[in-house]
Amino acid sequence: MKRIIASFVAFIMSLFAAFPGIVGNNNNNNDSYDGLVKPETWAMTDGLGRTLPMKAEVGEKNNQKFVGMFYWTWHTNFASSLTPKNATEILAEHPEILYDFDSPIWESESFYPDGRPFFWNEPIWGYYSDLDEYVIRKNAELLADAGVDVIFFDCTNDTATWDNACLKLFEVFEKAKNDGVNVPQMAYMLPFSNDVKTTTVSLKHLYNEIYSQGKYKDLWFMWDGKPIIMAHSDGLNKSDPLEKEILNFFTFRTNEPSYFTPDRFFSAKTWGWCSDYPQAKYGYSLNGRVEQMCVSVAQNAKDGKLSAQNAEGNVQGRSFTHGEFSYSYNYGGKTVTVDKNIENSDFYGLNFQQQWDYAIECDPDFIFVDGWNEWIAGRFSEWEGTKNAFPDQFSDEHSRDIEPTAGRLKDYYYSQLVANIRRFKGIDETTEESNGIKTYYHYENSTYNRNCDGWVGTHYVNNTMRNDFIKAEVRNDNKNVYFRIYCKNDISPYTDDAWMRILFDTDTSGVSANWEGFEYIVNRENATENTLEIEKSTGGWNFENSGSAEYSVDGNCMTVTIPLSALGLSADNVHFNFKLSDNMQTDGDIMDFYLNGDVAPGSRFTFVY
Repeated sequence: MKRIIASFVAFIMSLFAAFPGIVGNNNNNNDSYDGLVKPETWAMTDGLGRTLPMKAEVGEKNNQKFVGMFYWTWHTNFASSLTPKNATEILAEHPEILYDFDSPIWESESFYPDGRPFFWNEPIWGYYSDLDEYVIRKNAELLADAGVDVIFFDCTNDTATWDNACLKLFEVFEKAKNDGVNVPQMAYMLPFSNDVKTTTVSLKHLYNEIYSQGKYKDLWFMWDGKPIIMAHSDGLNKSDPLEKEILNFFTFRTNEPSYFTPDRFFSAKTWGWCSDYPQAKYGYSLNGRVEQMCVSVAQNAKDGKLSAQNAEGNVQGRSFTHGEFSYSYNYGGKTVTVDKNIENSDFYGLNFQQQWDYAIECDPDFIFVDGWNEWIAGRFSEWEGTKNAFPDQFSDEHSRDIEPTAGRLKDYYYSQLVANIRRFKGIDETTEESNGIKTYYHYENSTYNRNCDGWVGTHYVNNTMRNDFIKAEVRNDNKNVYFRIYCKNDISPYTDDAWMRILFDTDTSGVSANWEGFEYIVNRENATENTLEIEKSTGGWNFENSGSAEYSVDGNCMTVTIPLSALGLSADNVHFNFKLSDNMQTDGDIMDFYLNGDVAPGSRFTFVY
């Protein structure tokens, strides 16, 4: 009887703990972030014709909803000793060696015969090192623009915490924050066991080297008023002063390794990182509140069990769904229905979308997304019954990274991520307007010059940064739309190539002829000292003249006057999205916006006027 009463009391206490608000006092803020740059107000049309939801569709922002992203900092561990090998490229030329571990075509080093990592495809920034400040800054902006609140470092293997890469990331994120980027904060995920030889060692190391010293404290992600860490705490000895201090310092959530776990009550203090659909509810309470759920791009699983990504059969890749699942969107005057039968189904993220839809329906406080930039997986002689096995990452279909790729998948999963974070969290759509002038801000120093080694045999240089966009002011009257475009420093001469362009999306339905959603471009070519050519797309990167714009440059400010008629607009219908671009290197390739010069806003985003 006493046991029954004790269990009942514990159960009731767990409900009270959950009921008032699981989130508690999560004082997450970036003190140096000034809030002037507002990614939530930006629009986007991706390469598949999908457009981002805006406030009318998703509602007001809920500041008690959070998104975390699994993030990898251990590439530099391999980059210093291994050449990059791309499984997709190798198998495209030699499909016959898919299950042949001993084929010399794989060219594994003698010192790394089993488990040698292979890329599933090439990242957009090449086979980079985690110490590459150019790439880190790009990631800081992309994740901030998407609305990601925290990145969790993968430190689940033994005691490695990859300090050099993590500290470099802290450093670059701190600089980005000071440049106006609302960067994600940081947290760690440690081994999936309570082994004192791994988890406890890592806890002591991180506490002594980072947390007890207050290093980059404003970048720590807080949960229930303390820095969160996904780790087992029951290996800590409360009678040891240091271990007791660590126990009291963090908010612990035990990291659940299994994809197939059932729902966990709040009293279990457990979070997941990857979960099979319908995903587990972590921190579940009887009043319906859910603390955390997982959303993943794909899962190395089939038939309810772990599986290598290259196993035979129905492995749960990017196109996989449980049962019949589809989603639809409108573009170009058509309804596009996405299901398993659509051409290039791996572009569309069916698996990802099914998981997002269920998680949003369950409305947790926190969604953990797997993942951003793992890219590699060991190649093993056998794993879970598959010969020549790639357990975690393998191909375009059987992989789970969101970071844009130089391959077929481009940035499709990034745009899908942004759309679903908006659906989950809502939007704060306020913009700055005074006396009919709308003001749009962008980050300072938004492109670093690059000069860094990648994996062995690679070195990356990019010196295309030129005019750093920081602000645009826009107004219109009955005849013209007027721009004042500000750069951080004096604007370069108009004789420069690909100089100071403005792109316009005047028909967001996509019915009109366009290039990647843009119907008009100003200054693609033929600039003079006082005028810029305005052109209209005839389809793709093909244009015809539609007028000219007058302009002047004074130091770091460029003023442009564009006739409404040249943009196909009238005085009673001045609505458009626009983008600034400088020093594009490959005309007609929108992925160049991720790589070269400066654009405002970043990637495919556009400002809304």
